[in-house]
Amino acid sequence: MAELPLKDADLLAPGASHYRAFVGPPERYDFIAASQFALLFQLGLRDHNKVLDFGCGSLRLGRLLIPFLREAGYYGIDPNAWLIDEGIKHELGRSAITIKKPCFSYNDDFDCGVFGEQFDFVIAQSIITHTGPDLLHKMLSTVSGAIAENGIFVFSYISDPHCTGLPSNGWHYPGCVGYSQPSMEEILQQYGLSSIELPWYHPGARWCAAAPRKENLPGLDVMVNLNGLAVR
Repeated sequence: MAELPLKDADLLAPGASHYRAFVGPPERYDFIAASQFALLFQLGLRDHNKVLDFGCGSLRLGRLLIPFLREAGYYGIDPNAWLIDEGIKHELGRSAITIKKPCFSYNDDFDCGVFGEQFDFVIAQSIITHTGPDLLHKMLSTVSGAIAENGIFVFSYISDPHCTGLPSNGWHYPGCVGYSQPSMEEILQQYGLSSIELPWYHPGARWCAAAPRKENLPGLDVMVNLNGLAVR
């Protein structure tokens, strides 16, 4: 798609072949970026942490995280190399890549092991909202092994209390899929992950945190703070 002024790109449908629209409603591009960064910070993010942005796309979050984190602190996985390239070109700039040295993988196997790192935070915004059970299991099998001992996995998903079964397998985009909260908890437990839903606003889903150690999950003080700070 030809380059558009951002005011025109904001009018595109989600999934359109523009770097801002392909990753979701383009008019929410800024909101979702800021919301993710603020959530991670409230959960304890500091600049020395290593963060894996799972499904980093056009660096909606990366354009905030990469300048904030120290050198080689940001890692991104996305099968669409063009999205990352467009994010660098239009949102971040090559100088930030030179200075901060983020690491990227374009694999489509949901493989976090390609980096050979353990992460303090793994975040997956609007990935599980499109994954059937087969891909969710594939994702969790690799994410669970990439979380540091004191790390945490933060993700959004569509919590559907009326869901009596699991969605169909495969990748659903731009369509979405939902899971009941008990189903999600059960699947996470299969990979040794305890979980808790977070009182942080999301315009189309719910935020959840999971960790290999239950004590890594946010405590009552953090949860109260999240609920008070959530921007709607």
